[in-house]
Amino acid sequence: MSTRMAIMDIAAEAVRKRGYNGVSLDQIARDVGIQKSSIYYHFSSKSELIAAIFRRFSGQIYSFLEDTISAESRAGDRLLAYIVETGTFTQEGESICMSIALNIDRDSLQAEVVNDLVTFHAANIAWLTDTFALGLKDGSISDVGDPAEEANACLALVDGAQLMARAHQDPGLYEQATMLLRSRISASGADDSAR
Repeated sequence: MSTRMAIMDIAAEAVRKRGYNGVSLDQIARDVGIQKSSIYYHFSSKSELIAAIFRRFSGQIYSFLEDTISAESRAGDRLLAYIVETGTFTQEGESICMSIALNIDRDSLQAEVVNDLVTFHAANIAWLTDTFALGLKDGSISDVGDPAEEANACLALVDGAQLMARAHQDPGLYEQATMLLRSRISASGADDSAR
């Protein structure tokens, strides 16, 4: 693994566990096994490093959203994949999604990262809105109201569930908090057209 990638990996983990203001370049250098000055060879500042790791993270999520659309034709299966994926960010109750962690420290971020966070939020809401709109058509998600309202409520739920799991260091709380939403998803292979 390259030094640049090692720096990014350690920094990403630090952000998910401690937020932007909890990230220390000194600690990252120690964890990677390099001098702090070596970080500046790859990144001109902490802000540039954070921007780079968030761009990488958001790119991975955008790919996940696109891949899920390609792999899953039913809205319920897409929504379940999203709930499961966001649950992985809790890492046994020790961390949260990078976008949540950065939004908590939003006032400390450069405008570029704030703009990236806004774009990331909008992309997730658009994807969820399309998913609930499909669920309204294919019947694989029960009791769908306005798709845009459903999308906002869903994102608030999964983000809040991550925060709760992290606050109590109990990933089971994420599962409990999302159970009601999961219960609205019909089993794959069920006759969705009868709904």
